[in-house]
Amino acid sequence: MEKFISISVNQGDAFYLEREERKILVDGGKSRNGFPQQFLRTTNSESIDILVCTHADADHINGLLGLLDQGFSIAEVWLPGAWTSRLEDLINRPDKFIFEAGIEIMEKDHGDESNLEEIDESTNPDCIENVTPDEPCIEISKIYSAIETQEKNNEWKYRFSFEPLFYHQIHKMLGRDRDRDIYIDAIKTAEKIREMAILAYHSGAKIRWFEFGQKPTKNCGEKYLRPINSRETFQISKRKSALEYLSLSKANKESLVFHSPTENGRANVLFSADSDLAFNSNLQKVGADSIITAPHHGSEHNKNAYQELTNNNVITNESILIRSDGKYKSRPGNSYLQSVAKRACTLCRPYITPKQNVIFESNGKGWLASKDLNWCKCK
Repeated sequence: MEKFISISVNQGDAFYLEREERKILVDGGKSRNGFPQQFLRTTNSESIDILVCTHADADHINGLLGLLDQGFSIAEVWLPGAWTSRLEDLINRPDKFIFEAGIEIMEKDHGDESNLEEIDESTNPDCIENVTPDEPCIEISKIYSAIETQEKNNEWKYRFSFEPLFYHQIHKMLGRDRDRDIYIDAIKTAEKIREMAILAYHSGAKIRWFEFGQKPTKNCGEKYLRPINSRETFQISKRKSALEYLSLSKANKESLVFHSPTENGRANVLFSADSDLAFNSNLQKVGADSIITAPHHGSEHNKNAYQELTNNNVITNESILIRSDGKYKSRPGNSYLQSVAKRACTLCRPYITPKQNVIFESNGKGWLASKDLNWCKCK
């Protein structure tokens, strides 16, 4: 019997799948300290075969850091290949890397942007600064050598930390509050990426990297977990500027998307993360009776994703949309609410129903909801 669980984290995504005797976790919610015990209570498992981090948003990565920090047995960790671009700099020279990002923030006019995701959305992909063309291919093992040199340094904090002196220094360096907020977001994102790589390496897990925007090969990933919008890579990604590196690492649109297929095409799972699904990949292989994790927690900002799923006959009256979220007035949006698919949430709006783990099981012929499941009552 196979099992899918949307774990009821207070904020973010955490999806667990048992398939072909493998235990898979895609993202871990926002609570670093609370998630490990919640995961253990919910799944009754202290081991994971594949742990996937789709992108560097706090509500996806923090819980995974907690699992690694508390020593859960993890066989493989799958990470965004784009992280490799500046990871060696981030490991060996974090202060210098962050200073580079701060200079970029000061020199650029960011308009109304106040965080890294908004910067990415306003960036023209044809106008990338500080990128060296035709760079030679560098093996990812160079990153592991850098980690070994640093030993098990998991406690790095930017030298000013988040204390009054730190804010005073930022106010002197950055004139606008908006720039200060972007800088703090940059520091926190850099710290999470750096720590994830170091913790994963020292856990003894096999680390596999998936480059967004590359068409996956036929046998990419595993037969029970295939990338949709990325390809496994063994070379360091093209060099980016510090600010672009961090904004792309956190960007919703570059979230890694994975598909868990079955031999008979029934009871598949599509892990959509926060993606808008605006990429040239065939989604029709997903199957009409699949579980689909709601893109970006059902946000209308990702309405394009729902249109793509509908156009490719993935969302049907047989499919199941699973939404994991905290308390937000703007979510879910109309695209989620008006979907023809069956819907279930870890927490429905207006929050009159209790928070729940959303659990489905399969005998290979389709997904069956747990007896105590509350279907979506969002308004």
